Amino acid sequence: MATESKTLYVDFLFFKVDPSFRRSGEKERLAAVRKFQEFLEGKRNFLKIRPYLTLGFRAEIDFLLWTITEDLEKIQEFVTDLYQTELGKYLSLVYSFVALKKPSQYALPHQQAFEKDDPPKKFLFVYPFVKSREWYLLPFERRQEIMNEHLRVAHEYPSVRLNTTYAFGLGDQDFVLAFEADEPSDFENLVQRLRETEGSRYTVRDTPMIVASAKSIEMLLKGLSL
Repeated sequence: MATESKTLYVDFLFFKVDPSFRRSGEKERLAAVRKFQEFLEGKRNFLKIRPYLTLGFRAEIDFLLWTITEDLEKIQEFVTDLYQTELGKYLSLVYSFVALKKPSQYALPHQQAFEKDDPPKKFLFVYPFVKSREWYLLPFERRQEIMNEHLRVAHEYPSVRLNTTYAFGLGDQDFVLAFEADEPSDFENLVQRLRETEGSRYTVRDTPMIVASAKSIEMLLKGLSL
């Protein structure tokens, strides 16, 4: 189990499968899929991998691999090796959101759900999040007041679980947020409520908003109809 002193890096890797792969010979295609599954299972020895299906929810991506590690370079090695598989030659990396875990300034210290290896909920909602420079220039006490309202609203939706990771200097965003819920409507209602809070005044960007369904590696590959 992770502790607060341990740095954990995450990378939300979003892939698109080239349609030409589905038109290749059945024997070769099935062999490539089987080897790809073995590849992903084998990498779990040193890298946590959470697979999600995005097919049908976004036009530009088909699946997500949420990777978690103490060594950021391991993710780079993973993607390099992935591209060398037969199926990997047909994959394009559409989005890559790198971030890390650290304590919040505004809430009591706690472990994120992904740190505790809590079983994933049915759906995942991932998006990069950028706040305005004006937000960071506010006195901390004022920011805390605004975040207290934000947290009160979030507590109205206990069925929705939030994983917050930080990306200052690691990408084009300040945070990468990953919400989990068994009912998508619960998350939709939460987001609508958050739009009405004072904190939303300082949001610069919170797109692309990506919906994905949690799968085992086997069910992910079946869901891709490969």
